[in-house]
Amino acid sequence: MQTLDDMEDSARLGVGPDLLTDPGWVVPPVPEDVPEGTMAWLRARVARFSSGGAHARRRALAAEALGSLGALGVLGGPDANAEALRDAARIRARELLSVPGTVEVMTRVARVVPAEVLATSLGLRVTADTAALVGDVAGAYHAHGETVPAADRALTRLVADCGGTWDEATAARIGLLVQAYDATAGLIGNAAYLALTGPAPDPSPGPPADYVADPTTDSAPAPAPDAAADLLARTLRTDPPVRGTLRATVDGGDPVRVSLVTPDGSLAFGAGAHACPGHAHARALAAGVLDALLARGCRLVRPGVAYEPSVNLRVPAALEVTCA
Repeated sequence: MQTLDDMEDSARLGVGPDLLTDPGWVVPPVPEDVPEGTMAWLRARVARFSSGGAHARRRALAAEALGSLGALGVLGGPDANAEALRDAARIRARELLSVPGTVEVMTRVARVVPAEVLATSLGLRVTADTAALVGDVAGAYHAHGETVPAADRALTRLVADCGGTWDEATAARIGLLVQAYDATAGLIGNAAYLALTGPAPDPSPGPPADYVADPTTDSAPAPAPDAAADLLARTLRTDPPVRGTLRATVDGGDPVRVSLVTPDGSLAFGAGAHACPGHAHARALAAGVLDALLARGCRLVRPGVAYEPSVNLRVPAALEVTCA
């Protein structure tokens, strides 16, 4: 049997992105006949580790739980649901950044705000422990074959917060939270680092102070630039948080790594049947946090950044800031 070390060695080899849409390649399968109350149960019930009909059914449940967000909701046009998520993220991030002294953005903001706001939108009961519970489950999400009691306990509490039913609909909602945990935090962290180490953008630019609308014409001032959306677009092109994913042949071959890093950022949210169903939601949540960071005039406490160890993710380990 292939070990985790063997899998990582295979993953580092890398293959072309065409595998993402090749029916001869699938996500590495997981055991299906597993008990409730364990991480193995979650992996066996979500779209992320499924193929074929099971994947289609479970992905539909996830899409239904997420609700509809327009593809242009954050980066190109108005969308009420996207703006509601962005507003909620901005308000919560502003609260967390308003404490005196130094704030460690990754732990206290980037990993808390998306978990809480997304959990609320998915109908979960949100408590002070929600982000930590999601983090415990996320840490063991890919630990195939390992038993992680803390993650099992956290999963049980999240199922209770979903209503207590161990079914695919519950797994879909928890799976969305877990898959967003590291990836959205990485998107926020990488974009924040870009903002904090480059020229300071205007967080809320608008028309000149002396601008007066001309009622005799249909013309209007050009839309104000969106600093957060611009940061996200640049980050997805130059420093995306999700760097790769695994695929295996349908006949059970060893997994290989598919790189998701491209010059245009077109694979930042994957491709094919397993493309991220919550890409617009992730961008809305990240934009809200960045709105708060920019508005607060945050500055890095020290230059440079270290990243969490991962084959497929690029997530800052810490970003300490002070705010005006």
